[in-house]
Amino acid sequence: MEYLECPLFLNALEQKVWRFAVVAHGEQRRKYHQEPYVKHLERVAQTVMAYGGTTGMVMGALLHDVLEDTPVTEKELQAFLEEVCQGTIVKPAQVLQLVIDLTDQFTKQQAPGHNRKRRKQMEVERLSRISARAQTIKLADIIDNTRDILEHDFSFARVYIPEIVALLEVLKKAEPFRLYLLACYEVQKALYKLEEDRINRAFEDPDAA
Repeated sequence: MEYLECPLFLNALEQKVWRFAVVAHGEQRRKYHQEPYVKHLERVAQTVMAYGGTTGMVMGALLHDVLEDTPVTEKELQAFLEEVCQGTIVKPAQVLQLVIDLTDQFTKQQAPGHNRKRRKQMEVERLSRISARAQTIKLADIIDNTRDILEHDFSFARVYIPEIVALLEVLKKAEPFRLYLLACYEVQKALYKLEEDRINRAFEDPDAA
């Protein structure tokens, strides 16, 4: 595993969680540009912090993909959080619930009888009911994913961005509201670029429009 330096903006407790996430995600890379996956987690955590997130929320941001994308089980994560939060004001059960809320419940494996469109609709319905704090982390995740996908996987952006438009409609409990506005701005900017690309392709090849 390559050497990764813990970000200076994290406090002592958050650094322990960062190290847990680094080990859990192992050699995983962002498929868009092959950077270590933890870099995505760092950016999400930094956005949450920049918009007033608590230490528990920053921890949740660093761990938000650990149940979905690594072998770590819910019981293992619970045990880690109970140990690491001892003597602090952070409640491990609340952090664990954030991670559970942010874990996709309708994957191909968990909902094999549904196509991608229906699974995403079911996720939107579920995410509409998660806590305001979990929605805040989800917005930070959307912001980073939107920027990454638009820059590095334009083909997938044509699928991903319209799905996010529907999701944004149910994330209005997130605080502060200006973070929601930033997410809307990033997605709207992506929609503009997708439409610009569609027009350019139609101009170059009218029969393909």
